[in-house]
Amino acid sequence: MAVVPANPTDAEGIMPSGQFDVDAQPSSLGATGQVPETATEPFQILALDGGGAKALFTAHVLARLEQDLGVSISESFDLIAGTSAGGIVALALGSGLAPAQIVEHYEELVSTVFPAARRRLWRRTRQLTSPIYDDDALRTALTNVLGGQTLGDSTKRLVIPAWDVQRGAVHIFKTPHNPRLTRDWRIPMVDIAMATSAAPLYFPAARVDGHRLIDGGVWANNPSVVAIAEAVSMLNQTLSSIKVLNVGTIDQLTNHPKRLDRGGLLHWARPIAPLILNAGSRGGQGIAEHLIGKHSYARFDARVPGDLYALDSADPNDLAGLAASVSRELSPVYTEQFATHHAAEYTPLIGDPQRGDPTSTSTTEVSQ
Repeated sequence: MAVVPANPTDAEGIMPSGQFDVDAQPSSLGATGQVPETATEPFQILALDGGGAKALFTAHVLARLEQDLGVSISESFDLIAGTSAGGIVALALGSGLAPAQIVEHYEELVSTVFPAARRRLWRRTRQLTSPIYDDDALRTALTNVLGGQTLGDSTKRLVIPAWDVQRGAVHIFKTPHNPRLTRDWRIPMVDIAMATSAAPLYFPAARVDGHRLIDGGVWANNPSVVAIAEAVSMLNQTLSSIKVLNVGTIDQLTNHPKRLDRGGLLHWARPIAPLILNAGSRGGQGIAEHLIGKHSYARFDARVPGDLYALDSADPNDLAGLAASVSRELSPVYTEQFATHHAAEYTPLIGDPQRGDPTSTSTTEVSQ
């Protein structure tokens, strides 16, 4: 089974090309004292898909669950994974924000970062050679949410995928939940959020720690498998102990007319991005279910007709209404499968703060 658990030769989540077997025995380096070496308790993962403006749906679903059930979502999960906009939500959860607070911030972020004026027809010519949206506006909006916190400040274990365009390699940001993870904890959460959400065409590539990074959705829009691999390879969990709650960002039913079967650039320019993201999410779901069993994997999404929402355009009131409907269905599942588990307290394995600012270090990963 081709997946991407951590490479024993890398300190962080930078992966060489090739395939890795998640069924390999966990490394002894995974023993941190924070999780049992032989898992007897469930290890619960919250996996959040990418989806641009539509990730407001994800935040609403989590907020509704907390409101309806009187629970703290973060306390039920041992590891949170998020890609692209889902990565922003994951980082916000790790920073200590409640889902209801994330909803408020995300609504403001969407209106600020994705102004309708940027999509006007008279701007189309410029967009042939430049990103549609302003990354400075995105950074300002993210700073208002995440402040100056670094990944090492996270109260939860996090894995946040991105893609290194310079090396043509997977890049995964990780909290310091294993002794080998010696670098990412110094990186500002805002920088990581910029990297995982730098969708081609929409935003320029982000530069973080010497790397040129783009949206993790190009390879892991559904980060469930990434999180499962992390739990097995770095946290000594068994596949049988893992349970995953995966929240999507609206599943849009699409029509694939026959003309696309032999279509060219003009036919595929518009539908290609949604198709790739949806296929990536569904593929990740299938592999995750194969690894841990369908009984241990729950995915929740809202099915709607195609073309109602876009990565950069979604009505906040509509998303709130869809989330209200989906959360009604999710509540009994969450109560039965996830609510009784209380995640053990996470203590970051912070290294030596005197080792410097990550932006000034070599791009070669530190190995231990």
